[in-house]
Amino acid sequence: MCWRGRRGCLAAFRGRLLSLEETVLIVDDDAALLEVMSIVLASEGYRVITAADGAEALREVGGEGLDLVVLDVMLPRISGFEVLKKIREKSDVPVVMLTAKSQSVDKVVGLELGADDYITKPFDTKELLARIRAILRRFGRQEGRDRDGALRLGPLELDPNSYTVTKHGEPLELTPTEFKILALLMRRPGRAFTRTQISEAVSTGSHYLASRYIDVHISRLRAKVECDPREPRVIQTVPSVGYRAARPSSATPRSA
Repeated sequence: MCWRGRRGCLAAFRGRLLSLEETVLIVDDDAALLEVMSIVLASEGYRVITAADGAEALREVGGEGLDLVVLDVMLPRISGFEVLKKIREKSDVPVVMLTAKSQSVDKVVGLELGADDYITKPFDTKELLARIRAILRRFGRQEGRDRDGALRLGPLELDPNSYTVTKHGEPLELTPTEFKILALLMRRPGRAFTRTQISEAVSTGSHYLASRYIDVHISRLRAKVECDPREPRVIQTVPSVGYRAARPSSATPRSA
């Protein structure tokens, strides 16, 4: 239970929600460059995870809710192209490819495999930061958010300031926990969250929501926000990971 009153609890939750860091996975076998990129991104407020080869990268992709991947093409064990192919089999997380080559064929291959951007080594870290920020503006936190701060996804509109949710313009009655979970997911459409991450993000004060109860709350939430809870299009299950909010293009109900 939160002992700061309803306004205090809501303010604490909003602050926690706003402070969630974007998580960036950097994959490169050049230890010195990996360290420099990590320091630069961390200094800008990003949560940074690193991997020195393709196999390690795939383990990180499978276990983390990532906002963006910076991926070198020339990697030991598994090439960057192979890593990208495997990432695209299970995730649409934005990927920026790095290469020491200037040939356009590498860029074409990477883009056709699903890369979102390409940077040729050597590069200025300011350029890398600018590319990352631009991609996250398109695909990350701000996707689905309007200038008034409201979050919109499919038939839903969530206003964190007034603590309200509507579906097709009609108000929904959500519990505080349901509201927190929905707000968390809608702020990061397309990003997968584990049950533990959801639990830690929505717990406040002395009220801790055990991760084993997340499935129950998701089921109840789907019954309220989905047009057909049996075929959820807003809150998607990510097998062996947890849940995510669909990207806007996937959240619109199918026509009858």
